[in-house]
Amino acid sequence: MSKSPPSSSAQAAASRAAMASHPEFAGWLAHKSWSQGVGFCKAAALLIPAVALSVDVPMLFDPARRHDPSWIAMALWHIAAELVVLGAVWVNSRPVARRHTQACLTGLAAAILVLTTLIAIINWTIVGDLSMFALGAVFVATVLCTPRPVRHAMYFAGVALIFAFIVFHVNTGQDLLNAMVNPVSIAIVAVNLDRYTYFRNVELFAEKQRAEHERARADKVLYNVLPTSIADELKANERVNAVRFDGMGVMFTDLVGFTNYSSSLPPQSVVKVLDDIFSRFDHLVDRHSLEKIKTIGDAYMAVSQRRTADLAELALDMLDAIDAYNAEHGTAFRLRIGLHVGPAVAGVIGVKRFLYDVWGDTVNVASRMESGGEPGRVHVTEAVRDELLGQFAFEERGGIEVKGKGRMTTYFLARPVGRGAAEAAAAQAGLSAFRCRSARRRCG
Repeated sequence: MSKSPPSSSAQAAASRAAMASHPEFAGWLAHKSWSQGVGFCKAAALLIPAVALSVDVPMLFDPARRHDPSWIAMALWHIAAELVVLGAVWVNSRPVARRHTQACLTGLAAAILVLTTLIAIINWTIVGDLSMFALGAVFVATVLCTPRPVRHAMYFAGVALIFAFIVFHVNTGQDLLNAMVNPVSIAIVAVNLDRYTYFRNVELFAEKQRAEHERARADKVLYNVLPTSIADELKANERVNAVRFDGMGVMFTDLVGFTNYSSSLPPQSVVKVLDDIFSRFDHLVDRHSLEKIKTIGDAYMAVSQRRTADLAELALDMLDAIDAYNAEHGTAFRLRIGLHVGPAVAGVIGVKRFLYDVWGDTVNVASRMESGGEPGRVHVTEAVRDELLGQFAFEERGGIEVKGKGRMTTYFLARPVGRGAAEAAAAQAGLSAFRCRSARRRCG
């Protein structure tokens, strides 16, 4: 026989149990309950003195009540209650409240139940009413969500304390039964209310986890589409102000040979190849802490803000990356790269499908450097050469006609200054080591 699927109530119970066992649930519930409890304590700290003035001050001028133990106990209770709520507010301002929230919460719950049990006993001696016990039990059940076994013990400890006092102050068993019906009923109601509140907190925590998961997914998409600073500004203000940069480096790349290569491939294979190559470029952009702007077909655009040397390093690394890809896949792609540096404006356009983009003559010139360059080389303007002179080696190309700009002197980026010397030194060191090993073998 096939097993019947679990009922919806069983599934709900399993879901609650799983969420309640979540490693963050206990800490979340303790901090939430403590914050709520401290909020109530702040209100009580203002309310208790007002009540004390209306109850205790008239007693001082009433000869009949001035020496009554019950009324004196009432005055002392007001003082104790004020000290407890002020103490909770003070503890909340100390580091211990953050480090040991569960212990602070349990202590506050115990103090509240003791206070409300005592005021119930005092009221019983004055007017024969124990209903004040309900105040503390309901408060602990709905607000101060300490671990449930601890709370259950507190409810019945309060009932036991009331019983221990009343049993010596009634004459018959019937009187005792009549007096205890109220606190026992309150304890039972508190246990059931406690269960309901606990399940509601589990459901609230589950909703919070789902909301945080969805927000994290949305943030991941947003931060993948936009630079971090732009995404933060958009989340905070729901709009992004355009920013002008006086020294923005702009790089365009074009995958030479890809159009002919992809013409005979199915669409999925075309996307796979571009995804593999551009993912490698993305990792390089992240490694150099630069910003990818967009891809258009087989073209790739990235920028730097006052860090043109890093953009030049990125361009050279991209040439190495495409060579590595060719070696792995047997392809013969070449990368044509253009760089320019100058003033540009960056910002977000549109209200749907946000796009972070860069505008200005600098962008146009960088695009012209790419389209007018040579495969396998980094074509740069005189502005790039002037800024990086001494850091990189350059090969002068001479004057070329650039659309919209006229004749410009341009250069090819070769390598960082010192890289060739370092490679030569490494080769020389290897040769010396080889000669030494050969000499030792001859002597042996």
